[in-house]
Amino acid sequence: MRYRGSAPASITTARMPPKERRPGRARARWPVTSSASTTTRRDFLKLVGGGAALAGLWPVSAVAGAVSAVPGTPASALPTAASTLPNTHLAWVWQFSTDGTPETIRDTLAAYGMGVALKTHDGVEWMAKYDRSAAAVSGPARIEELAEFFESGGVPFHAWAVVHGSDPAREASMAAQVLRAGARTIALDLESYRGFWVGTAAKARQYGEILRSAQPDKGVLTTLDARPWEMDRIPLKEFAAFSDAVAPQVYWSDFGTAANITKYWIAGDIPGSEGVTARFALDAAARKLQTLQLPIYPIGPGFVKDSVAWTQFIERSFAHEARAISTWRYGTTTPAVFAMLRDNPPKVDRIYTVQPGDSLGYIAITYGTTVEGLMKKNGITNPDLINIGQELIVPG
Repeated sequence: MRYRGSAPASITTARMPPKERRPGRARARWPVTSSASTTTRRDFLKLVGGGAALAGLWPVSAVAGAVSAVPGTPASALPTAASTLPNTHLAWVWQFSTDGTPETIRDTLAAYGMGVALKTHDGVEWMAKYDRSAAAVSGPARIEELAEFFESGGVPFHAWAVVHGSDPAREASMAAQVLRAGARTIALDLESYRGFWVGTAAKARQYGEILRSAQPDKGVLTTLDARPWEMDRIPLKEFAAFSDAVAPQVYWSDFGTAANITKYWIAGDIPGSEGVTARFALDAAARKLQTLQLPIYPIGPGFVKDSVAWTQFIERSFAHEARAISTWRYGTTTPAVFAMLRDNPPKVDRIYTVQPGDSLGYIAITYGTTVEGLMKKNGITNPDLINIGQELIVPG
């Protein structure tokens, strides 16, 4: 991330899952220690494909007994699909000494229904080298404490780190430790500037091989500068090969300089009369990233107070099939932006079990999606061939 904009003492309390916490119940202060569970990519694949063995294959739409579709039935009535990627909006935290205490961050994000993405390390250095807070990440043990602390307060815990590539084996090992200690995902900040990536394509492949050997199922995202020409300066293809998604840093408020506009023209992206808007910057990034065939999780500049721009950013993110959105960073994000993210919840995929008489058209109408969307999400090539008992992913 190039855009830049003392810890409380521990007490012992009983920990309850967020949904079970009763009014007035004391919240645990960090650190809180216990084990955390995470759904793996393997579990997800089993969930998606599990229905295939339940019944023979035939045109379900031809089976008698279909009930009338009820347009507008909320997909929220269905169970949430398992995923290794974030299913809440996120606020990124750089340093506790700059952004705020763990307690303040957790309680604020819980109120807005968001998760946290905490910077754990930079190259081969844990963040305690730079963050003067007593809560700063000093290694896996502290990550485990912080993961339990945020999760116990209803805030999903994710991590991010700057990758350098000077010592890919050690860096990848640290990323694996972060995931093992309780982070749901890790986003790898891959940029070409001073203080960022200095490795080669071969070192990028080495990094991926070591990380995935240690953590084959946890969610990994690559985050990068959203300007198209900057993507050509990093080993993006190599990182995409072991990533589950990309998180473009769409700082449209910084991209409107004369030099950037010239480079957009050269890249084939021509700004309109309004210049570099949130929509333009995101669309240009999405076009450049589409060849990777990975989901995107856009990151916007939280300090921007223009509600129209943020509305545009949120709408375009969902138009590009982003499940969730992030704000950089917690310490500079305005309450208005937090409220907008709260009021525009993530597009979470759901699971629907095919019943006798169902058709993709019926399911699409019932849950507010399209046949094409269902086919794409589930890898279906013939819309007339689905299984009774098959579990379909309904797009968020």
